[in-house]
Amino acid sequence: MDKARLLTPPNDTAHDSERWYEFSIYLSRHCNLTVSPLITSTAEEFHQQIPHADIIYCSPELIPRLIRDFSFSPLMQPVGVYEEVVIVSGPAASVHCLNGIQDNPLGGIKGTFANRLGLTTLTQKQIRPASMENADNWLQLLKAVQQGNLPYALLSKNFIDQLSSLSLTSVNLLARSNLCKAFPLLMIAPQLKHQTGCLREALETMADEPKAVAVLEKLKNQGWKKPSEQSIINMIKILRGK
Repeated sequence: MDKARLLTPPNDTAHDSERWYEFSIYLSRHCNLTVSPLITSTAEEFHQQIPHADIIYCSPELIPRLIRDFSFSPLMQPVGVYEEVVIVSGPAASVHCLNGIQDNPLGGIKGTFANRLGLTTLTQKQIRPASMENADNWLQLLKAVQQGNLPYALLSKNFIDQLSSLSLTSVNLLARSNLCKAFPLLMIAPQLKHQTGCLREALETMADEPKAVAVLEKLKNQGWKKPSEQSIINMIKILRGK
């Protein structure tokens, strides 16, 4: 029986890692393999574990690197889950609107889809921040806004969606994109590629099983579908600013 290590980003496990254990159990029961989660607590640890992973749930900006450097292949995308930017302000903001960002520091995470989309949105509105202050992860960025160290920030919608309303205390949501062009993916390593068919079938039918639906709800998606090659190409073009 094959063994597979499932790697998920720390932002997806910080608040509820148990759901990924349940997801791994589901895959193990439906395919001839044993799936074990690789839980990481920091972005640095996550990237260190990539060479040791067989399946990775990753954000859009990581997809080109996994394909190019590690020969991973797209497996499935979550239904109804898209990466968008959420522009926020905190207690340090003088005004709580997009125009307030003009000539003020703006927080973000360099290289992320949310960062690129947010800056493009602001440029289209002729709003230019005084500087970009880059954080290491979304939670760090959120805390910087809440604690008054940054007046404004560009956050990931997928990260925001994982939080309770209590976790967003003192944060004002100024704008949210609705592009529906970028999405996270389950990626599969070359050594596990022979399991692609079984894994896809198990994931596609997950929404049909009552017990599995509960796991999907915890993952905050409606199911899984095979991504089209063109949708991935379009997403990578956006990431490259084309």
